[in-house]
Amino acid sequence: MSEPKVLFEEHGSVAVIKINRPEKRNALDRETVLLINECTEKAKDKKYRAVILTGAGNSFCAGADLTEFSTVDDLESAPTVQESLHNGYHIGLGNLIKMNKPVFAAVEGPCAGIGCAFLLSCDVVVMNKSSFFQVGFSKIALIPDGGTNWLLTRAVGYQKAFRMAAEAKRVGADECLAVGICSEVVDDGTVFAETLKLAQHYADFAPGAIGATKSLMRESFDRSYLKNLDEEADTQADFVGSADNVEGVLAFIEKRKPNFTGD
Repeated sequence: MSEPKVLFEEHGSVAVIKINRPEKRNALDRETVLLINECTEKAKDKKYRAVILTGAGNSFCAGADLTEFSTVDDLESAPTVQESLHNGYHIGLGNLIKMNKPVFAAVEGPCAGIGCAFLLSCDVVVMNKSSFFQVGFSKIALIPDGGTNWLLTRAVGYQKAFRMAAEAKRVGADECLAVGICSEVVDDGTVFAETLKLAQHYADFAPGAIGATKSLMRESFDRSYLKNLDEEADTQADFVGSADNVEGVLAFIEKRKPNFTGD
């Protein structure tokens, strides 16, 4: 019996979502997208304090599987573009961005096409030295989708984002680090272990405060500075005096590691 196209693993309080089509460089067909959606829903459970998105084998995600609709019959039975995006990709991508916990991408090898949207939807991206990022839509006369236009522009600025998209430029890991697509580059063969170590470290943080920080930063793109000050003040008022806040202060005074419970 073959393995599922997406695997869900538990490493303590860290959930791992692994795209499992290494023979296709983890390209996404309809079934794989729906399984990613299911796994991102499952990862919302409070028992998980951090989530890792990764790919099996030597690839992160090669984008959409262009061989899925290789015949006329395939094309006739295919959902519309809007259906594929709204009822497919957008669900999992939205879950990653809105999830009230840190989401990590462990990137081995190529990340291309809509795989770039999944990478950019993560909060912390770790790449290995031989991996690369390629918004390749222009090669097949399409535009970047899955939120890539919005996310990439905010990550690297308009001019760099536009050139990456228009030229379908292959961006190596070191350049990704330099421009802000990833925050760390590690040796080949170590990316999952290093990302898991980092995610487990984050899992020890106060989950409420980390989730709220993520939300405030993500949503700050759509708010004014003054509105963001108000949101920060209201959110801070919710946390001051909480059980985790008290525990953090006591641990600081007593010079010990805090034990945050999420309360």
